[in-house]
Amino acid sequence: MPAITATVQTTWPPRVLVSVTGLTVGDGIELYRESSGRRTLVRAGASDAVADPSFLRTDAELPFGVPVSYVATVNGDTEYVTAPTVYALPGGKVAVTDAITGDSAETVIMAWPERARTRQASRFDVGGRTVVVSGPMGQPSGDVELFTASTAALEDLVGVLSTATEGVVQVRQPGGYDGVDSYLAVLGVVDRRFSQDGSDPRRIVVVQAAEVEGWAPQLEARGSTLQDIANSYDVAGPAMNANPFFETNVAGWSASGGSFARSTAQFHEGAASGLLTPSGAASIAEVGTDLAAAAAGVTYQMSAWVRCAVARSVVIGANWWTAGPTFGSDTVTSVAVPANTWTLLTFSATAPAGTVFAQMKVQMTGTPLASHLLYVDEAVQRRAFVSLSGLSGDYPSLLALAQAEFA
Repeated sequence: MPAITATVQTTWPPRVLVSVTGLTVGDGIELYRESSGRRTLVRAGASDAVADPSFLRTDAELPFGVPVSYVATVNGDTEYVTAPTVYALPGGKVAVTDAITGDSAETVIMAWPERARTRQASRFDVGGRTVVVSGPMGQPSGDVELFTASTAALEDLVGVLSTATEGVVQVRQPGGYDGVDSYLAVLGVVDRRFSQDGSDPRRIVVVQAAEVEGWAPQLEARGSTLQDIANSYDVAGPAMNANPFFETNVAGWSASGGSFARSTAQFHEGAASGLLTPSGAASIAEVGTDLAAAAAGVTYQMSAWVRCAVARSVVIGANWWTAGPTFGSDTVTSVAVPANTWTLLTFSATAPAGTVFAQMKVQMTGTPLASHLLYVDEAVQRRAFVSLSGLSGDYPSLLALAQAEFA
């Protein structure tokens, strides 16, 4: 059975990925945005016969600050609808965008005093009277004054206005106001100094504009932005340690201050876990992974599900080893664990200078009694995600990330 889902993407300005799944190949579909009682076909949102059971479209033209729903009409009669959602435009300023390329600029409207409508007409003076042959009244036109506070903001705005697809941009405000939210054909751009001080980067950008219907309907909104890349790369790396589930043995792990063995008495996943039994005499009972290659400055993530026979604190962390290998230092965190309850421990830390190896560890301190049985399962050490947030204009960093990934 078909289902429709709308997922907001945290680009600026936000856009929505609308997916219709569960279709039958050959179904006809129309995908609409519904807001303020009006339905608008999502760009490239119609197909007479889908070639895939999933139909996905990016809506980069939605209004902000008002309820928006998405409606999928399948085979002309059955409708599937999302719940109304109010999407916010962060920053409080105005978005000037090109949905086709994904380009955008943040600005402030300083003045939009007139929206003049004219009628294409021919006038004839015939026999002492005036005859006018005319067509319908056109859409409004006028000058819009936009403000930029920095050179970078000016370059962004002028860039969008100059290279806009079909010479058209979309203007949207946080509140979704009629008469302001519109598509504008850019007829000319005037860059005016805010003051005559040469050190003042502020500018008034006067856009000579005519309101239009938007881009040609066959043009599809760009389906990939830096946010899509971030969504793909902002995930943890593969497990660095062997045998995180202890299904057959505890190879790849070693204990101190007690013993560590496979147990089927308790498990969080599968049919077994690792059981750490303190000696009752050692100040610390600990189990750790074999050493794994690591690098200084890289952030690593450790996670493990643990279950203790008593309520107590359990430590998760990492040992950092230098060349040799020689123990250098450790980074840990302590978590209060309730009795006989599986609890997820998570921890991340950046390897210090000189690190060559990393070792994940789980331990109990304070001379734990032999009765403090600690079960460990799904214990994984991995490289933490690499965030691409904030790199939209940092091309050297993006290039470095790409080169590192594909080297």
